[in-house]
Amino acid sequence: MIVELTCPYCRFSKKIPKEKIPASVKWATCPRCRQRFEIFSSEPETGFVKSETGPETSYQGSEKGPEQGRIRHGSPWENRSNLGLWQGIYQTLKAVLFSPEKLFRTLAYKGGIKEPLAFGLLVACLGSMIGFFWEFLILSGGLLSLAYPLFDRLTAALIFLLVIVIIPILVTLVMFIYSGILHLFLRILRAGQNGFEASFRVVCYSQAAQVWALIPFFGGLIAGIWQLIVQIIGLREIHETSYARVILAFLIPAALIFFLVIGVALFLFIYFKQYGFSRL
Repeated sequence: MIVELTCPYCRFSKKIPKEKIPASVKWATCPRCRQRFEIFSSEPETGFVKSETGPETSYQGSEKGPEQGRIRHGSPWENRSNLGLWQGIYQTLKAVLFSPEKLFRTLAYKGGIKEPLAFGLLVACLGSMIGFFWEFLILSGGLLSLAYPLFDRLTAALIFLLVIVIIPILVTLVMFIYSGILHLFLRILRAGQNGFEASFRVVCYSQAAQVWALIPFFGGLIAGIWQLIVQIIGLREIHETSYARVILAFLIPAALIFFLVIGVALFLFIYFKQYGFSRL
């Protein structure tokens, strides 16, 4: 029987007689991208083989998407037990930043939120701390000089402790709330058919853009724009929908917030014009 082995990372495939594969061999290394992946599973329905004499099966730990029977798998970060920690981080950063369409097109949208959350926390916290450092340098020559007595009482260790405790909590809350709001509008627009976890995965992995915070002063702006682009591409691919619906899912809440701010500002202006200034 002829089987076709396909790399889940670069999609390189090769046909080979099954009898030439030793029964003890469970892993293969792709000759193109050098990624290591499992070629057989203990359960037939989750094997790593496409047979020419039988139906095609999916990869272990992955699922087929509805569009063109695409095969989905985890990110390099989720495969770091085989790649190594640093390779897992590096390859995930590289894929998110420079080939998000390719990554999210085949990224599994099920399998738990722990792994993407861990990656998002790691990168976002580092980026936030670096951004905080650059802002601290800017303020240290101006506003902080006026507040020197206060900072003189706080040791550097205490400030650092506050930062490393507060930032992870804020990052976690922001990722969950942001993903929830975004997915709500995707569902309203019928563009979030693969569930909240799919949207959450995109938001978490898009935190890779925070590496641009390494650039002094302007890195935060670059990171924000880059992250938005990655999220638009990622949501489109992982939910297999259109760019128009994804962009609308971003624009609608932004427009609602804008009109809410304008409404509050007008209300306050009218109130103070009629009552406030006359009492001063």
